[in-house]
Order: sequence, then structure tokens, then C-alpha cells
Amino acid sequence: MVDKIDELILSALSQNSKQSIFEIWDVIKGNGYDLTEEEIESRISKLEEDRVIKGYTITIDTKKIHRRVIRVDLVTFRTSQALPKRLDGLKKYLRDAPFVVFSGKTRGGYDWITVKSFLSEEMADEENDIYRNLFGDIIQTYEVYDFVPQKEASMYALAYTESEYKKFLKEWSPPFLGH
Repeated sequence: MVDKIDELILSALSQNSKQSIFEIWDVIKGNGYDLTEEEIESRISKLEEDRVIKGYTITIDTKKIHRRVIRVDLVTFRTSQALPKRLDGLKKYLRDAPFVVFSGKTRGGYDWITVKSFLSEEMADEENDIYRNLFGDIIQTYEVYDFVPQKEASMYALAYTESEYKKFLKEWSPPFLGH
């Protein structure tokens, strides 16, 4: 199980996976924990062994590469006997697709939301047609929106700590809210 120290390590690595153990030690020390660099290395190895850390990636400055077309698909499904089996096919398609950023089941007005990234509008439109042809039998409503991000995608959003959350809110909360 991941503890507070592991959360700090994950938060630090999600911001820069190439930082040194000393830099991670500095983050941990700044949050009131006293570990040796060896203990931190051991924890990182354990997180890797347990597949909490599944790999290391890069962050790309999308302003410096050809603009991607980001599409958001909002889907509701038809109820049918075949739906569970067809959903298995849909999940495999979305899991294997190199252009899918995020995809998953939702609670609320839609059953499924997918965020996709394409090299061009033509590619996005082509995949849209193929997707509807492959899964149209289980789709009741299908809405597609082009999305223009105002912030770069960040895995840090999945690994920040509670103290980082509280610090951010304290900086942005009006004084009368008393955070």
C-alpha cells in the first residue's frame, strides 16, 4: 500500500522523472520526513516492482510541435443483450489505440468519455467514421467536440499530494473563506 512518503515520491517524479534522488530527498525533507537517499531509492524500486510506477515518460511542449487535433467523444449506449460483450470490444479498441489519451466509463449524463489526439483533422474525421461504424450498434448518442487545451496535459494531476492541494487552495481562496 502507498503511504504519505510514497505519495511525495510519486508527486515529485510526476513533475520530473529525471530529477536526482537528492532533489526528491529535498521534497520529502521539506514535508517533515527524514529518510536517507538509500531509503528513497529502495522505496522507488519497491514502487516499480509493485507496478505502481509502470514506466517513465516525457512531457512535450506542444507549442513546439505540429498542432494536434484533440477530440472529446461523449457516448451513451443502447441497452441490449449484446452490450456487455460489445463493450469488451470497445474497451480493447480504446486501450490499444495509439491516439487515445484517456477513456473511461462515467456516472452522469454520458456512459463513456474518450479524449483522443490526432495529427490532422482528416485523421480525426476518418477515425470518427470508423468508430461509429464499428460500434454504432451499441451507441444511442454520440457527441464529438474539438478541444483546445489551455494547459498542457500533466500526469502530475494524478499524483499531487493533499498538502499540495491545500497549499494551492490557501493561495487562491479569498480571505473570508478562512482556508
